Amino acid sequence: MQKQMSEEQAIKRAQNGDSVAQGQLYDLHRFRIYSLCLHYTADPFDAEDLTQDTFIQVFRKIGTFRGEAQFTSWLYKIALNYLRLRARQRRRDDRLGIRHVSDDVLCMVKARSSNLIQKVAIKQALSHLTSLRRETVQLHDIEGFTHNEIAWRLGVTVIASKSRLHRAHAALRDFLNRPRDIHSRHEKFTVADQ
Repeated sequence: MQKQMSEEQAIKRAQNGDSVAQGQLYDLHRFRIYSLCLHYTADPFDAEDLTQDTFIQVFRKIGTFRGEAQFTSWLYKIALNYLRLRARQRRRDDRLGIRHVSDDVLCMVKARSSNLIQKVAIKQALSHLTSLRRETVQLHDIEGFTHNEIAWRLGVTVIASKSRLHRAHAALRDFLNRPRDIHSRHEKFTVADQ
């Protein structure tokens, strides 16, 4: 078992690209950053995604940390700036109508069949995704952006984009494969009969 390094040692090693040191810093500070993200989003899933995205930003910029302030203060500033940037992007996208999955966009979803019940199920499943995952699905699956384009647009890495899409697809599959209760089945039959 490897000896735990001090925070100062971990910072210096992380600045040199040491993934073990980065992991230790992540473990040491993730709860603080998650709490901040949760405060801003009020959604545990969005907060989880934003925490990971924030640490990606932290490790991109860790070379700029000079030790003139405490690491936690520097980390908090990076996190806060990233959350503000995401909030500005979200407001801009809301004004442009990018973030919402509308009925028009739903028609573009490539379903195996044009069955109304399937379209309703897909729309319900999309509405149950976190906003960050829904945005990634819309950009990749519906609008056809590549992961490079999504990463640039959202200010995340390509790996983060792929990971978020993978988690979104898993959540969609789980939602669509989940057995519905009797009321859901009744609603489906009502929709089918119309």
